[in-house]
Amino acid sequence: MAKRQRELVTHTFKGPRFEDHGLDLDVLPDLLAYKTILVETAKELWRRRHPDRQRLPKGFEDSLKLKFYELRPGSTAVPLVREIECENNEAQLKLFEPPPDELDEAVQLVADTIDAAANDQPFPDDLPASVTPLFANYGKTLREDEFFEHNIPDRPAVTRYTVAVRDKLSRSSQEPYEDAIELVGEVRAADLDGTSFWLRLDNGTKVPGRFEPDQEAIVVEALHEHATRRLRIIGRAEFDPATGSLKRITAVDHLAIQMLAEQPVDTSARPIWEIAVEIGATVPEEEWADEPPDVSKRLDHYLYGSGEGGE
Repeated sequence: MAKRQRELVTHTFKGPRFEDHGLDLDVLPDLLAYKTILVETAKELWRRRHPDRQRLPKGFEDSLKLKFYELRPGSTAVPLVREIECENNEAQLKLFEPPPDELDEAVQLVADTIDAAANDQPFPDDLPASVTPLFANYGKTLREDEFFEHNIPDRPAVTRYTVAVRDKLSRSSQEPYEDAIELVGEVRAADLDGTSFWLRLDNGTKVPGRFEPDQEAIVVEALHEHATRRLRIIGRAEFDPATGSLKRITAVDHLAIQMLAEQPVDTSARPIWEIAVEIGATVPEEEWADEPPDVSKRLDHYLYGSGEGGE
């Protein structure tokens, strides 16, 4: 499989500490924090585009690795390089540039967010709200006379990240935030006069929400048939900034009834045969030796004392 290196962004450290073009080891955590922001943003962008998928594709996180091979002057500039694996051969790689993906978008989106914070503008709508708290760890080593620059290929302006910008982003992450949701749960209660309901998720969490008057019939049906029905919701919800947990559903854009059998299969669940083998391994070998050799064929006989053929 052919590989191609592509410079994603140049992360430059500016300030008196970096005028000798050397990189102080104490600032390396900020590079890792920046990478974490990019990777988590890319993952959330992918999930939004694939709401029917419960897991990231195999090898997705491995494809987001970043490296640097040199330090450039201009204070201390660190070109962050991405190594892309392609099934195309080397000759084809020289002719065709791999298309941008979620990581490329994440670099632009993070820069847009920093620019917005610096200019007292609203954050981009595409920014995953769960990413905002991560800025608290980015820039911890910055001093008052220092800042970072993000120089992104084909982006006309350089993005500047200062202590003031970090503080603004950190403050915003301490407030409850809203984000897009897609949930399936059991309606446990509904207040028709107050147009509100309670939804119990698969993990047992109960979440309050509000619905529009024209959605009442669907909510009532889901409540009345809650033993065999589940409610699928697409909309927005408020999350706790400290834990990232869902606090309440703030807007419902789409409602649909699902039969229990129609719910997506949890592909992350362990197969039953694995659990059976694990339990069997805890039984001593001498116990297995005492078991009748025909137990699988005459199970009813040994369990209930019935005759041959279960009669």
